[in-house]
Amino acid sequence: MIAAMLLFALQAAPPQQLPGKPPFRGEGQMRMFDMICGRIFPDDARVAAGMARIPGARPLTPEQLRTYLKDDPGRGWIMPAGASQIVVTIEAPPIHSCTVRINNTDGAIDEGKWQQMLTAAQARSGGGFVTLPPQTFETGGVRSQVGGVQKQGAGGAAEAIYLIRSTPKQPGFATEIRMVRQLVTPQRR
Repeated sequence: MIAAMLLFALQAAPPQQLPGKPPFRGEGQMRMFDMICGRIFPDDARVAAGMARIPGARPLTPEQLRTYLKDDPGRGWIMPAGASQIVVTIEAPPIHSCTVRINNTDGAIDEGKWQQMLTAAQARSGGGFVTLPPQTFETGGVRSQVGGVQKQGAGGAAEAIYLIRSTPKQPGFATEIRMVRQLVTPQRR
């Protein structure tokens, strides 16, 4: 059942217009994020099994994975999405994260749909989230805008969901949109 739902989400990655109903901006990425990061994650084995069944999805090479996770352990997949690509990465604990990225965008998504999805994700996680004030920062010639929600749990546990838009300051480069769900498990002593 999960594999079928995941396949449906991924098939929506390149938005397809339904008769009488235009697609919303970021539809494929949001559906993918909702299914993979919001419903299957943190079960890494189920994420990997689902990704293996997606036509066109292939594992990231170690070099590609380093582009996204640097020296942190994890795994990832890449697949076509129209004129772009969608990249899914899972970073291993202690900061366990699931990220769905799409590049070559103008940075716009349907903000109303994002808020609906965010509200549903918070409810599935038991509520108790607080909204983070939007932040903008620059690193290495890239301007990033970050917003999201987070909650603190017992003993240092935490959960956060972020929407990040990163745009190189150099003209002519597109924006990467990154949707992240992050779980922090307290270290045992």
